[in-house]
Amino acid sequence: MENIVVLGGTGFLGTHAVQAFLRRGYSVEVCSRKNGVDAREEGALTSFLEKAQPAILVNCAHHGGGIAYNAEHPLAIYEDNLRISFQAVRAAAQQRVRKFINIMGNTTYPGTADLYQESGWWNGALHPSVLASALPRKAQWAQAWAYRQEHGFQSIHLVLPNMYGEGDHLDPGRLHALMALIRKIWEAKNTGSRQVQIWGSGKPVREWLYVKDAAEGIVRATEQYEDMDILNLGSGEGCSVRELAETIRELLGWSGEFSYDATRPDGAPCKIFDVSKMKETLRWTPPTGLRDGIQKTIDWFLGTRHASAAAH
Repeated sequence: MENIVVLGGTGFLGTHAVQAFLRRGYSVEVCSRKNGVDAREEGALTSFLEKAQPAILVNCAHHGGGIAYNAEHPLAIYEDNLRISFQAVRAAAQQRVRKFINIMGNTTYPGTADLYQESGWWNGALHPSVLASALPRKAQWAQAWAYRQEHGFQSIHLVLPNMYGEGDHLDPGRLHALMALIRKIWEAKNTGSRQVQIWGSGKPVREWLYVKDAAEGIVRATEQYEDMDILNLGSGEGCSVRELAETIRELLGWSGEFSYDATRPDGAPCKIFDVSKMKETLRWTPPTGLRDGIQKTIDWFLGTRHASAAAH
């Protein structure tokens, strides 16, 4: 099997992508700051790829967090992601990598869209709340397109919805929405609190993808998809923040109440994928339902709590 390098392979998605490729029999090397390679620096990734000689480079590297973290650190998020994106494509092209896999979030879609169809990816402005993190990924697509025009550079560009699952951020400052809800409700249950406050109105509808399903989808697209036009990977099903909170409350067995801080930003009102192209191309749909995935995530989260308590 071919050799693969996963950039950002020690991160949330990257860790699961590495395992998914290994299960499929690939030889995989991890490239991240944790193992000494800062892809933001010119030449760092090129030097790594010169030694690794991969046929495929998967870019899972990303600086970001939940809506609160992104609002507080737009400059670092923009500059880091722009530098990573630029260096990743450039290094892959210079080292003649056979195929470059670019992973992007649903934030790269126009902020006013209700149903995210690949054909509408360029049809409107990004939502202001995600501009700093989303624009570098769209610029990366354009950079890869330019390399394709001049050098025949082969790349695919996969767009994923909000992800959750084992290994997600637990740092309170970088929590994603679903994990933030799990943590808040768990803490309320353990402290006897009868109320949990949730940012925003609770009305926004989001699509959630279990991270292990996301990793499997990336492997399948790497093997089966060749077009440079973007490809959505997801379930195509939405869930409001209120519905999500209610499900987590039930699974954690907490009987308190929610309050919603409408002074906090909601972000885009609705983010749901059209996944018909994915189903036709990959002959696959993510197998993990939202409720089952949340239960698995809760089980993992509680396991980390028990392990931390035992260590102390």
